[in-house]
Amino acid sequence: MSDKKDLLILDDEPSITKILEHFLKKDFNVVVKNDGSEGMLWLEQGNHTDLIIADLHMPNLSGKEFLKVAKASNLYSEIPIIILSGSDESSERIQCLNLGADDFMVKPFNPMEVHAKINAILRRSKRFS
Repeated sequence: MSDKKDLLILDDEPSITKILEHFLKKDFNVVVKNDGSEGMLWLEQGNHTDLIIADLHMPNLSGKEFLKVAKASNLYSEIPIIILSGSDESSERIQCLNLGADDFMVKPFNPMEVHAKINAILRRSKRFS
């Protein structure tokens, strides 16, 4: 039994998921899904994750829609979510944070910063659980 935390990455851009997976798989168990509805389906099948990284703009179920669904659910509302976006539109960022996102990062991002933010959020959520 590894004490690695589980990460669910939702992004329809293979280049982004490859970078994240490459940088994070050493310290985390990484699962990648192509959009929010695939991610939601995966969760509904009883899979567990400690943190979700979701792209804001995805087909089928966008990051923002995924955020709304997850935060409204009794089962998933406690899972921290980081939103990734290609746009630095502050209204989008504010909206996502108000919907319950734990962080918002603009692409292109520094994978080391993503890693640091994940650790910071997991430390915080562990303190409160």
